[in-house]
Amino acid sequence: MATRETSNAAGDQSSFTLNLWKEIASYLGRGVRTVQRWEQELQLPVHRIGKGKRSPVYAVVSELKFWMVTSAGKCANTVVDGKVKTHAPSGRKREAELAARLHQLAQAVAESSVRHQRQAEALEKNIRALRSRFSPRKST
Repeated sequence: MATRETSNAAGDQSSFTLNLWKEIASYLGRGVRTVQRWEQELQLPVHRIGKGKRSPVYAVVSELKFWMVTSAGKCANTVVDGKVKTHAPSGRKREAELAARLHQLAQAVAESSVRHQRQAEALEKNIRALRSRFSPRKST
């Protein structure tokens, strides 16, 4: 399997890029058609160069690992460093619990963000009102 090492934005870590459907499928331990189906149905993070179904694809290994972790209930196996590991039923249950908790936390963060945004807007409005009240008035 040919991979290409590329540096990320931080510059100190490196990630690997898989450049063909065969490479991506091999990394995940599945067939090409299964991986293509996962892209369509389960939002497997595969990037296309250009437009259309026949355009070249690539995938970043770190994104694939994150996808495998966060799509816990959708896939029975997890890939760690290119090796497929089958989970015991208790492992799947734990993954599902963690995924549900992750979803709850993301929702809480989103709600908190909206609440803070509204509070910031209200504070801005109050500051503008105070400034207009205490600003020196021009006489005509």
